[in-house]
Amino acid sequence: MADKFREGKYDERQTVVRGRAFKYAYGTLLVALLLYAVTEGLWSWCEPVTGCVAAIAVSLIPYVWISIMNEAYWWANTSRLGQYVVFVLLGIMNLGLAVSSWLEGDMVVDGVLQIGGANLMLGIVFIYVFAVAVIQRARLRREGDSE
Repeated sequence: MADKFREGKYDERQTVVRGRAFKYAYGTLLVALLLYAVTEGLWSWCEPVTGCVAAIAVSLIPYVWISIMNEAYWWANTSRLGQYVVFVLLGIMNLGLAVSSWLEGDMVVDGVLQIGGANLMLGIVFIYVFAVAVIQRARLRREGDSE
């Protein structure tokens, strides 16, 4: 099993694209954390862990888009079906935890977003990764059919 992961490598093009994606994600993370810090200083709207998870979730949006749409998210020549399933399961699990928190009345307590909000954001991000991957897969298949 460990040999399987050791064999997977990114080619030079993928490394360059991933570097660009990391740059945009890092910039987005800094802006999101700054916005969180400023708004948290004005009023306490969420738990600290929820605010940090929100910033991380927002920063994943440009990273995922750039890397998946440029075929740099996964190793070259690997099967992605298992990874698609994992992203969907993680998304459903986190959304389920968020719904459970909402139904129990624990999502917002005294006007402060609780940890259920972090589950909601993570669930949305995992589903977003899956959706972008499916869009890219369909795009590649369409381009392959037109050639």
